Amino acid sequence: MCGRFNLSENPRTIARHFGLADVPDLRPRYNVAPSQPVAVVGLKPGGVARGLVLMRWGLVPRWAGSDDGPKPINARAETVLDRPTFRDSFRQRRCLIPASGFYEWRKAGGRKQPYHVRRRDGLPLAFAGLWDRWDGPNGPLFTCCIITTAANDLVKPLHDRMPAILGPEDFARWLDPVARPDQLLPLLRPCSSDVLEAVPVGTAVNSPKNDGPECLGPVA
Repeated sequence: MCGRFNLSENPRTIARHFGLADVPDLRPRYNVAPSQPVAVVGLKPGGVARGLVLMRWGLVPRWAGSDDGPKPINARAETVLDRPTFRDSFRQRRCLIPASGFYEWRKAGGRKQPYHVRRRDGLPLAFAGLWDRWDGPNGPLFTCCIITTAANDLVKPLHDRMPAILGPEDFARWLDPVARPDQLLPLLRPCSSDVLEAVPVGTAVNSPKNDGPECLGPVA
């Protein structure tokens, strides 16, 4: 599962890492929670250049009767082609969701200790994502979700699921509008544990009301 993450990277770093033509106008986010706006990278009209926009985290498929129903924040890689909620988006509306890291919690005695999982080299992460457009009475609503896969050895003590993390060498294939499922599904594997580190942080991140650098503060 991935239910909380941060994106506090310098926008120029994000533009460079994701191959964006323009530097995005983003403020640092330290505790992104479901239903909030998240940064999404995809192909611009024309299918060549990449752009970044904000979408609401929690997928509402275009065929939904309203936006009051379930809004899944995650899609399982193993069933993404079988579930009607995700199937069409997987075939036609894939995206990258930039992150500096994600949070998971481990039981420690009578409490849960939060951990921040991030790249050892300090570069941004790229979650494999899906998006959709729901046309409602107040205009279009753009939403997204994160694809998850089995946890690698680093994350497994914290949770049995983790985001499907793509390397820069996979970005073009993942965003390719004509890529076939058999070309895409192999990308949704657990990334190497050697790439990541899991660092214990303070409990400020436990509350989605907190969205400052204190969420990455050391354990008290």
